[in-house]
Amino acid sequence: MKKLYITFILLTGLFIAISYKIKDDYYHLPYPNAIEYVLVLLLLLLTAILLIWKKHRQKKVYLGLVSAATLLLVVNAMTYYFEWHPLNLSLPFTDSQSFEVSHEPYAWQTATPARAGYNQEDIAQYLTEIDDWERLRGLVVIKDGKLVVEKYQKGATRYSAFNVHSVTKSITSALTGLSIQKGYLTSENEYVMPLFPEYGQHHLKEKLTVAHLLSMRGGFTGWDGPQNVEQVLVNEEVSESKLGQEFKYFTGSQMVLSAMITKAAKTTTKEFAQAELFKPLGIQCGFWRKVDGYYAGGDETYFTARDLARFGELYLNKGRVDGTQLLDSAWVEKSLANYTPESKDFRTLGCYQEVGYGYSWWLLNHNNKPVYTARGKGGQYILLLPEQKVVAVILQEWNLRKDFEKENAYLCKLLSILTKENTGTASGLAHK
Repeated sequence: MKKLYITFILLTGLFIAISYKIKDDYYHLPYPNAIEYVLVLLLLLLTAILLIWKKHRQKKVYLGLVSAATLLLVVNAMTYYFEWHPLNLSLPFTDSQSFEVSHEPYAWQTATPARAGYNQEDIAQYLTEIDDWERLRGLVVIKDGKLVVEKYQKGATRYSAFNVHSVTKSITSALTGLSIQKGYLTSENEYVMPLFPEYGQHHLKEKLTVAHLLSMRGGFTGWDGPQNVEQVLVNEEVSESKLGQEFKYFTGSQMVLSAMITKAAKTTTKEFAQAELFKPLGIQCGFWRKVDGYYAGGDETYFTARDLARFGELYLNKGRVDGTQLLDSAWVEKSLANYTPESKDFRTLGCYQEVGYGYSWWLLNHNNKPVYTARGKGGQYILLLPEQKVVAVILQEWNLRKDFEKENAYLCKLLSILTKENTGTASGLAHK
């Protein structure tokens, strides 16, 4: 029996160590809370196998259940302490990897689509068609400061907060602008490395500026992945010929920006954001992941659709909120300017083209009309249509298999409706 005790103790310790490694290093993988449940099932399976032998059956059941409970308790405690993911995140492999926030999302004034200038039948038809949009969980449309469309699917509600992934980059961009406004950073031309003396001198990186990071023109040669700050500033190579000259999407850039905000403002990025951005907007970030001491600047924030739309409206209104200039209008203008008019990485996607990249905002062309978007993995969007004074937010379940052509057809139909150029049906476009 002593060997049995030792076996369960060692297995529990090993499984805790495995959970730590995966959650700490591989947070970018689907279902961040899956590993503990998989390992609990393995413990229970081992217990069931041991029950084949009749001796000490009751004690075996006790050991198995205690080991499973200990594993879950310790892993949840680590998740809370290290801020890996929301503790109340829905179970893995369910319809939505989201959680319900305890706060009331931003309370928009409402208007009917007809009052907003849209054809009510077109909107109703579209909302019916997108019932077949398998991964869609939330759609919100704001026009002239009023909520005109709101739809949730597969059990999601207005309280559901989803991981918006790289939409976080646009939020970090706003926080960078606020850091400059507050005098914590001098300007977007400030050099990066002087804030990180602990990483020593790296010849080419001494030329790296805040603007390079914001515009994805940092000259990094590595792949776009979940790099932490030290990996970016110490291990990643920078090409002298590409620095400031060539666009390359690299999430590590915003990880460094978050660290710069933390160091310069002498507070965490999350606390700075809450005080200087979220509270004035009347919104909350549902959860923000910490990576090796800094809050992730390029991904891993959770927001509700309504709160995300409020952030988008800030840019639509050139930085003004409720009559107050919260974010410098010059910064908004710089953020939506095009620093990369041409790139081999830009694509034509159905009805729109990627035509540039600003300070962590994508620039699109839809029927010769500008569309600005904060965009995240798995189909998360904030869409700004300045000519129509519209903000649209799309939240999708990123863990499920993507059907890009069909989903993009629904997106194109939405753009056509919002720009009042509605022709055909979304299902027809998807079929084509």
